[in-house]
Amino acid sequence: MFVIRRATATDREAVKKLTQARARWMAERGVRGAQGWERFAEESGRQTAAPDTPVWVVVTEAGRVIGRTTLGEQTPLWGWTEEERAQPAYFLNTTVTHPEFAGQQVGSLLAWWAVDRAAATGREWVRRAVGPDPGLLRYYCDVQGWRIIHQTERYGEDAYMLGREAEPLPDLTHRLLPHA
Repeated sequence: MFVIRRATATDREAVKKLTQARARWMAERGVRGAQGWERFAEESGRQTAAPDTPVWVVVTEAGRVIGRTTLGEQTPLWGWTEEERAQPAYFLNTTVTHPEFAGQQVGSLLAWWAVDRAAATGREWVRRAVGPDPGLLRYYCDVQGWRIIHQTERYGEDAYMLGREAEPLPDLTHRLLPHA
């Protein structure tokens, strides 16, 4: 069982270390993007205390931070139409999970939580983007239920704009502890 809650300044070091652990895991396996996550680690931690950055964390029952994501209230300008940007939606990004918890679907839990939260807060969609990683794209679509809305180019590479309609997901209560 896990808790998903808004990150606080006290999570800064844990989120930084979490991001560094993911970067090391990626580097050890030759996964593209490891250096970017390593460079982002300090900023990842800093964002936990930034009131204008909506960072959420997944925490174990023992209080260990094992995942983080940003759940923005604005759809980015790039990759989306003006009409889509006008719809009430969350934009999910910078999701990082601790490799020690591989197989426990911590990242999927964050994604599903965002879909459920969107429904509970009157939003119509949850959106996210993914770069040219076919394995990650497949995982997001096949396991987490995203669908490709647009394909575009970003920084000279393919990028996929993904979306899920907001909906209540009552089965999450079996995996999440209530948070005060």
